[in-house]
Amino acid sequence: MGDTSAARRLKYERVLQAVGHMIENQRLRDICILEVEGGIVLQGQALISTREGYHLISKTRVLSHEDLEKMTREL
Repeated sequence: MGDTSAARRLKYERVLQAVGHMIENQRLRDICILEVEGGIVLQGQALISTREGYHLISKTRVLSHEDLEKMTREL
């Protein structure tokens, strides 16, 4: 996971577990997790309820190594 001190402390297993927890909480589907230089990009579809019915909307989150470190501590 990159070469910063925060990235060196992160373990893939814990990061994926934390990201999976976020995916479940936000009820995302059709997800894509992309590792980039500063962390990861998470994309997915969320089902939302409106007056007209249910709709899928695209959501994208950019998570830095610091964000991921915090998320893994909160598990």
